[in-house]
Amino acid sequence: MREIRSFIKTASYSDLNKALELIQAAIDEQAKQEEAKKEVLALIKEKGLSLEDFAAESATDKRSKVRPKYRIEKDGEVFEWTGRGKTPKAFVGVDLEDHKI
Repeated sequence: MREIRSFIKTASYSDLNKALELIQAAIDEQAKQEEAKKEVLALIKEKGLSLEDFAAESATDKRSKVRPKYRIEKDGEVFEWTGRGKTPKAFVGVDLEDHKI
C-alpha cells in the first residue's frame, strides 16, 4: 500500500487514469472469478457432491509404477533399481548387464 500511496502523490493525471482503468479491470476480473466459483459450488451442491469428493481423487499419485530393471543381492539383502535417478550404493561399481532382470 505504501508504494500505491507514493505513486498517487507523484503520478500525473493521465497516469492516474491509466491506473484507475487497470484497477477497475482487475476488480471486474475478480468479480467474474467469484461469480464463477459460486456457480460451480452451487452445481456441486445441486448434484449432491462435496469438495472433499474431488480432493480425494486428485490427492492420489497418478504416476505409474516403473518396474525394476536390475536386481542385486548384497549381504543377504536384495536391492532393485529401475535404472532411473541416482545409482543406489549397491549398484556402484557393478556391471549392470550382469544384474539385469
